[in-house]
Amino acid sequence: MTYCLGMLCRKGAVFLSDSRTSAGMDNITMRTKMRIYEKPGDRVICIMSSGNLSLTQATLALIDDDLLLNESHPARKHLMNRETLYETVRYVGSKVRMVEARDRAALEADGFDFNINLIVGGQIAGLAPEVHSIYPQGNSIHASRDCPYLQIGESKYGKPILDRGFSYDGTLMDALKFGIISMDATM
Repeated sequence: MTYCLGMLCRKGAVFLSDSRTSAGMDNITMRTKMRIYEKPGDRVICIMSSGNLSLTQATLALIDDDLLLNESHPARKHLMNRETLYETVRYVGSKVRMVEARDRAALEADGFDFNINLIVGGQIAGLAPEVHSIYPQGNSIHASRDCPYLQIGESKYGKPILDRGFSYDGTLMDALKFGIISMDATM
């Protein structure tokens, strides 16, 4: 079971994820579902994932490859040189599409769905914080004042507490408290 939550408030964003992976009744392990990329003073990007682990790992490997290749090809597009967070989200969505083009047919031939969902958020210096959710098709939606949080994974248990009490106008501490209660209700 997976639960990842991105919360947007006036003063910032809060990201929470569990670390439990289950591939059947008797196969439960721990694996991080949150990755933080940071360039101090410039930006911080958080990527959280749910769905097929191999698809997540393939997507993140493509992102990491671009970051590594940037050392020898500075003009190359990568996660940490997009001008806006929306461009960053579109870049991550393009990596999901690359994995889809390569793996979807083989997965579906064996009866598996192409199942990956991501929350991407953070802040670029001088810009407001943002939280986005990327679907398996690579397209995205974003959190807003009216809908200040996005969830992926097992969201039904943690959603009611957020609907009842969390708002964009709350403090970061309020967001953290509601997020932890939401996580507890889900686990």
